[in-house]
Amino acid sequence: MTLSRRAFLKSGFAVAGLTSVDAFASPWIRALLNESNSYHALYLNKYLFNELTALLAKQLHLYQDSDVHIQALECVSKMQNEEVIYQRLSAILANSKLNMQLLNMHRLQDLQVRFSQYLTEFTQMQNLSGYLSFGLPDSEFDPINHLPFFNGQTYTMTHALNESYSPLQRTDFSGVVQPTELIGNTPKINASSVELAAIYDGPHSYSSAEFMSMMLRIKQVMPSGGKLVMPLFNVQQTTHKHVVSVFNDWKNLLHGRSWHAAQAQRNRLQSVAAWHKEMMVYGYKVHTVIPVEENTMLPEYLSIYEKV
Repeated sequence: MTLSRRAFLKSGFAVAGLTSVDAFASPWIRALLNESNSYHALYLNKYLFNELTALLAKQLHLYQDSDVHIQALECVSKMQNEEVIYQRLSAILANSKLNMQLLNMHRLQDLQVRFSQYLTEFTQMQNLSGYLSFGLPDSEFDPINHLPFFNGQTYTMTHALNESYSPLQRTDFSGVVQPTELIGNTPKINASSVELAAIYDGPHSYSSAEFMSMMLRIKQVMPSGGKLVMPLFNVQQTTHKHVVSVFNDWKNLLHGRSWHAAQAQRNRLQSVAAWHKEMMVYGYKVHTVIPVEENTMLPEYLSIYEKV
């Protein structure tokens, strides 16, 4: 008979003469026993905690010397429920001395530069009729802004953020192209006029119904051979789930989103292979899959699909 990790640890406690109270008094033991709690799995393991804070510093500009991390660690060590932990982290951020607008400006600017590199080959190698993007909080940060050789029409549908979380604008980093902001559910785009589309916050950031609506909209305006660019988390193992869930929670916290929104995104996390199958339903095949950040604990890829 094969024992689960929980059963094995409990039997070990009994042999060692430890009571359940003694065992659960240890944050390390709680982290091992509660595999369903992603915060415990990362924060209560010293090595993983250091890796996580380095990742948050690199990609979200939430640096290791921030007092927020100390408060977060204390919060996670005392609380069992992930929803309660998320809400407490939200309160910590709201009362911190961090300049959220400046922090979001820097991380979105990084994202803009990173994706601009991947879009360059598409816009340089062929004359595209149009471009449509989803998910950015401000069209100014759309990567297409920095591709002056793009001659097609540009459209973007962005998220509205609370004023205290809206990224600051930089006059010294302004783009040469400015996409037309589409507002409402029925954007006026000529049929088959968009040969390049992007969902920059990833498909997991939308419910199944929302994503279906987006894909049907893109499908209507994109001709065969058009390309769709999306970042994907490759969630295949429990460890991947923990890392992606907590990392993505922090992105939502920096946007000021509720636990309900963060939890809905967690429910959409899956493997790259599963996303490929879902995209086939909308008539898209895999064109290229590129690792976004190698040598990191975050399993993130940029997937480029082609409309059949």
